[in-house]
This record gives sequence, structure tokens and C-alpha cells, in this order.
Amino acid sequence: MALIYMNPRRRVLSGLASLALLLLATLGSRADTIQLSSGQEIKATVTKYRNRAFEVRTEDGKNASYPANSVKRIQFDAHESPAKLTTRTNGVQQGTISSFENGAFSLTQPNGTRTFSSIFVEQAEFVADRGQSSEVITHGQQVDISKHLALGNVTIIDYYADWCGPCKQVSPALEKLAQSDPEIALRKIDIVDWGSAVAKQYKINVIPRVEIYGRKGQLVGTVSGASAEEVRRYVAQAKTQ
Repeated sequence: MALIYMNPRRRVLSGLASLALLLLATLGSRADTIQLSSGQEIKATVTKYRNRAFEVRTEDGKNASYPANSVKRIQFDAHESPAKLTTRTNGVQQGTISSFENGAFSLTQPNGTRTFSSIFVEQAEFVADRGQSSEVITHGQQVDISKHLALGNVTIIDYYADWCGPCKQVSPALEKLAQSDPEIALRKIDIVDWGSAVAKQYKINVIPRVEIYGRKGQLVGTVSGASAEEVRRYVAQAKTQ
């Protein structure tokens, strides 16, 4: 049970889980399968294609690059976010890339699947830009959360107040999570007090309160008190949607 601060009109729960340790455990990041011409198989997240090479992020968080002519095949994760191809002959194309094979990308769009030879692709982006890893989007004023979601990534909304002790214990762990995982964006809402416009707008009577949104902007889960286990479970779930 996590420690939370509730509006004095309601009772206070006690007990704080070790949020930092659990949040930084494995959260089920997207992983693509890269098969090199040498036969070696690599599990990593392909982030970009440019200058005739694939840029990837390995499971330990390091960056690497593989020339296209050394890559035999790439099977992209089934839950990959929409990709953007900049081509020489067909302009910018968006959709979901399922694979790269025989020197060509297979791009699925609403009207079907098309193949684009890498020779005619100047650049490809496979991971949507999340913007800032963490930012405060309001100090008490009303705010439209939908305009601050990092679509294509997982967005965590953290409702807090400067006078809330449990919030100060939870926030650093959330900040560290967003900094260490480029597929997560943290958006913080300072309610200021229980009577603020934003607190009334979202009916906030318990803090810390954490909401987790999936890649398409859908609410996956809400956690009162920011229980480490629940936040971890919802983030992992959000990454697959």
C-alpha cells in the first residue's frame, strides 16, 4: 500500500512501497529482431534509418549503428508505433513498418501494404518524438491533457503539490524513469491546492495520482498513491497498445 495525501475531508492511507527500485525494473520495451548478413541475430529497438545505416538502441540502453548492406532482415515488433519514411520519389510516407528484407521496407497503410526500396529512402523514423522527457504543464490552471500527450510513446501524468510529502518521494522516481527510457514522457500537473481550477477540472482529491496513457493517447490506468507495482504494470501494458 502506497502512502498518499488525501484532501483532509477524506482519510489518509499509509505505507510507501519502494517506487524507485521497482519502476526501474524491466518494463517490456519494444524490441525488434535484426538479422545480420553474418548470421548474427540482435534484439534491439530500431530508432532511425539514415545515411544508409540503421541506428538502434540495445537492450542495455546503448546506441549502435549497422550499415544497411550488413543487414539481411529486420522483423519489427508487432506493437511498433507509426513510422515515417522520407523518400526521393514519393515524398513523406507514414504507416507501420513490419519488416525490412531484400533491401526494402514493407510499409502498411490504410489502403494496403507497399514496398519501398532503401535506395529511394533518404530517412526513416521508427520511434515518435516524445518532446521533453519531463515538464510541468500547469500550476493550478485548467489544462487540456490531450494536447500534451506524447503520441507514439507512453505518457505518464503526475498530479502533485509542493506541500505533499508523498509526492516528493514519488516524483524523483518518475523523473528518473522518463530520463532513462526514451519511450516514456512525464507530464506533471501542480494542483497547487484542492480548490484550484485544475483540481476541480479533473476532480482531484488524492495525491499523488498517476495516470498512464498508451501510444495512441488512450488512458491505460490510474494509480492513487503511485503504487510501484501498479505503475510498472500499466507502463508495460501501455507499451503494447
